[in-house]
Amino acid sequence: MPHYNAYESFKTKKSMENKRRAKEKAFSKKNEDVNDFIIYAADNYGIVIEVRYDDAYVLYDGEIVLAKLRKNINLVCNQVVFPGDKVVVSKDEDNYVITNMLKRTSMLSRIKKDSTRHDDIGTTKNIASNVDLAVIVVAAKEPPLHPKFIDRYLMILQNSGIPAIICLNKCDLKTEKEENILNIYRNLNIPVIETSTYSNIGIEEIKSYLLGKQAIFVGNSGVGKSSLTNAIMGEDEIKTAHVSDKTKRGRHTTTASKYYVWNDNSSIIDTPGIRSLDVSSFEPSEIQDYFPEFDKWNDTCKYKGCLHYIIPIEDCGVKQAVKLGIINKMRYESYIKLISSMTNDDRMEEVLEEL
Repeated sequence: MPHYNAYESFKTKKSMENKRRAKEKAFSKKNEDVNDFIIYAADNYGIVIEVRYDDAYVLYDGEIVLAKLRKNINLVCNQVVFPGDKVVVSKDEDNYVITNMLKRTSMLSRIKKDSTRHDDIGTTKNIASNVDLAVIVVAAKEPPLHPKFIDRYLMILQNSGIPAIICLNKCDLKTEKEENILNIYRNLNIPVIETSTYSNIGIEEIKSYLLGKQAIFVGNSGVGKSSLTNAIMGEDEIKTAHVSDKTKRGRHTTTASKYYVWNDNSSIIDTPGIRSLDVSSFEPSEIQDYFPEFDKWNDTCKYKGCLHYIIPIEDCGVKQAVKLGIINKMRYESYIKLISSMTNDDRMEEVLEEL
């Protein structure tokens, strides 16, 4: 006869299985509602500019209205719509209702890894939709310029199908070190714009890139995304904050993605500062696809599917190109740091010693 504890364990497992099936059934029903919610075209629609827990601010017919999801969508608003979404709105007595959403052209997301709630860690957090152009905002100083952060953002944006440019804010503090870093990306044909909201440098140039587009500003806290948005809009209404003197890291001033219209058909989505970007959803073999300078050297490696990491340098064409200075060493360091973290292989320093 089975031990009592074994029977109790069986009952617990059975109960958990029943709960899992019930959740799956409910989730399937929710998905049916959401799928019916998405349409391909509409004669008139609004743009979601800010999302709260159970409602959203929508720019509709020239005014900003507060709208809730239609009642049969059994999900809270911030799980369904995001800044940049195009939505159909109707008025029910004195209340506005989001009845449908137009199919998205793009979605920028990240993997959450900094949540204080354990069950949220590793889940996908959507940031903004229908983005035509992403501006990776970095600073010359305070916080310092880290190319590895740029490289991670370029991966995520390319994976989302969103074109990117780089904006160096606080450019009046730039030194030769920052200039050398920027040249890495110029050599990859990625546009680099230098701005200073304090000295009013480069504002007209960045406007020329943003005109006629739904753009998004992304980057670390404290780099000046909100100050840059203020300068483009010619207003001082967006709350900004200084960098912490102790940590040299920015404080999170913008707490949710927000949408600003600065010209006809021209808008900016200002996002919260992100201190870490998780790319664990990528496979190690995929990472090199986001480093285009590796392409011409992949076929010179001795082994097919080479990860360009722990393979001896004489057998790896990419590592040889790095040693010769053909591939930038800082970019290669970004690459092997990603590979090291994804494969839990800590031989990164050993690999760099070869070069």
